[in-house]
Amino acid sequence: MDLSALVDTLVPGPDGRLDRASLASQALVARAADTPAGRPVALALHGNGWLGHPAHPIAVTLPVGAWATSAWYDVRSLVSPGAGHEQAADAALRFGIATSLVAAATGLAQYLDTRGQARRETTVHSALNTASLALYVGSWAARRSGRRSTGRRLSALALSVTGASGYLGGDLSYRHGVGVRPQALRSRATPAHATSSAVLQTADAVHR
Repeated sequence: MDLSALVDTLVPGPDGRLDRASLASQALVARAADTPAGRPVALALHGNGWLGHPAHPIAVTLPVGAWATSAWYDVRSLVSPGAGHEQAADAALRFGIATSLVAAATGLAQYLDTRGQARRETTVHSALNTASLALYVGSWAARRSGRRSTGRRLSALALSVTGASGYLGGDLSYRHGVGVRPQALRSRATPAHATSSAVLQTADAVHR
């Protein structure tokens, strides 16, 4: 069994609790986005209009990169103890926490594009990200109180959760087609400009 098949097995199908929860949460986001104040914010967070593609894939590189950097300096501080390594690890950790909020906001905007299995998988992806953020906040609190060893362990666990969530993010983009424009699958006879302004679609017709 390959990983994508394993994901489909682990993520519950339609009409279950996860399905109902994902429908409810998506409807909540949609209502917030469909208000006079929410519409311009949702459009900006989505990124299509000013980037030409979703902003979420770019935004996630900031916290993930920062947390990977923090992990590197955590290891360095163990191998070669020094306040400089610890300070660098803590600074990268804080930057990751701050930018993860931006990544989460752009992810909520893209959540509106999902249907069926992709919507349920996105809900799991979001839950894992939330758990990871909570672990990183706990790590930050532990470091501030002088429990650096605990902080390092929490960060290592959080990075593992982030990795699992990142796999799901890739699966949503590359297998389910969340955020993929129609011209990505166009025929050679159709010019790119003919579909470049089309609404983002998903591969929900294939993956339910």
